[in-house]
Amino acid sequence: MAADIATKEPTQIRAGDTIKWEKTLDDYPAGGSEWVLKYAFRGTAGVIDVTATADGTDHLVSIAPATSTSYASGHYDVLGFVEKGSDRYTIFTGRIEVL
Repeated sequence: MAADIATKEPTQIRAGDTIKWEKTLDDYPAGGSEWVLKYAFRGTAGVIDVTATADGTDHLVSIAPATSTSYASGHYDVLGFVEKGSDRYTIFTGRIEVL
């Protein structure tokens, strides 16, 4: 049975796992509008950049185990933002722990 896809950013992830979450951003829809959701994780353990894909008008973050296995454990400050052309807007700030 497949796991439910979260609708908000996780506070913990495990390196080597499949990591998924989906965001609905009414003001910045994915798909035909060309808004792209990105996340920048910054910590003493390293740098992780993630780009979501469009799932209709929602933004789907999907990180494969082959990618997450290289994530160094530790705490990261996270900035989530959307981009379209030369426009950029912050939609999330927080922290995440990679186990």
